Amino acid sequence: MKKTIYFILAIAAILIIACNNPKKDAKENPYQGAWEVTYVKYVYPDTTIETTQFANPTVKILTKEHFAFGNQVGENKTRGGGGEYTFEGDTYTEHIKYHSNSFAVGKSVEFKSKIEGEMWTKTTVWKNDTLAVESTEIWKRIIE
Repeated sequence: MKKTIYFILAIAAILIIACNNPKKDAKENPYQGAWEVTYVKYVYPDTTIETTQFANPTVKILTKEHFAFGNQVGENKTRGGGGEYTFEGDTYTEHIKYHSNSFAVGKSVEFKSKIEGEMWTKTTVWKNDTLAVESTEIWKRIIE
C-alpha cells in the first residue's frame, strides 16, 4: 500500500513539474526572458552607424505579452520604453505604449525576426514623414 501511495505521489510531482516547466513556455513563446543587445546597425540615407561595443548595453525584458527596455545613456539620463508585443511566424511586432522619445508612443513597429539558440536578430525599416532608417539588432538571451 505504501508503494502505491509513493508511486501516485511521484507521478503527481512529475506532472506538476512538467506543467510548470519554463522551458515549455519558451517553446510556446520563444521571446520570453531577458535579452541584452550585442549588435546594432542603422542605415540612414547618408550614413551608417554600426556598434558592437556598448558601455551600457540596452536590456529588454519580455513577459508573455509585454516588453520593456532601457539603458543608461548619460550621467543623469536613461532611455527606455515598452508596451505589448505580438508574434507570428518570423514577424515580431511591438505596440509601443511608452517611450523616452514621445514620437514612438502609440506606434506599432513590425520586425522580421529570427531566434537561433540564444541569439535573436530583428530587422525593420523605421519611417517618418521625411526619413527611412534600416535597423538591424542582435540580442543575446541573458535570462529565460
